[in-house]
Amino acid sequence: MIHTLSIARKLSSSGVKREQAEAIADVVADAVDQQYGDLATKDFVRNEINIVRAQISALDTRLVRWIVATGLVVIGLLVALATIF
Repeated sequence: MIHTLSIARKLSSSGVKREQAEAIADVVADAVDQQYGDLATKDFVRNEINIVRAQISALDTRLVRWIVATGLVVIGLLVALATIF
């Protein structure tokens, strides 16, 4: 993200008229946004990583539940078979 106010202040302190400095800063910000606007920021990547971690955690929980339920069914079948024979 380009800080247009900072750019405009630096230009103004260098002798550029305030209105021109603001216009230049806006043009620079627009150009940078057009060129690099679709790049991922650190915050975006961190957020995506957190989403993936949450999804993995949910899958992990479901997998553990499935394994426990399957184990209980197998034990139940073994007990049923043991009582039959």
